[in-house]
Amino acid sequence: MLTLAIGVSGLSQWLQYQTESSLFRSLTHLATFARTRAIKDNQYLTLCPSADKTSCNGPWNKTIIVFNDSNTNERVDNGDVLYRVLSLPETTPCLLWQASLGRHYLQFKPSGASNGTAGHFRLCDAIHNSNSKKLVIGLSGRTSLRRF
Repeated sequence: MLTLAIGVSGLSQWLQYQTESSLFRSLTHLATFARTRAIKDNQYLTLCPSADKTSCNGPWNKTIIVFNDSNTNERVDNGDVLYRVLSLPETTPCLLWQASLGRHYLQFKPSGASNGTAGHFRLCDAIHNSNSKKLVIGLSGRTSLRRF
């Protein structure tokens, strides 16, 4: 019976690790896409959670959008293009974006740099897990995955 308990515990940890890794890979790809597109098109791009796929609102673990934000108002207006919509599975754990200035979005300048917002993504319960990772977005707009 003890062997079964250890096996189930190990499987649970492995599944948690795989879920976390997949989520951070998706976020890395999305941030890299937004930064690259901002440079390529010489325009501001915004990455944010969106309950309505139009404005920046809602939790990060549901739907995330990437769009050109010509007037930097964190909203898909007339003339703005919605480039990506990432709909995350219902089983996606709680995800936090912690940014300088308390901003709830991530925006890239035409240079590829972050528009005054450096921050990181982490799972809500990650503070209790010593093996947890965070995805850091620096002021340069570059991403890095780190343990904390």
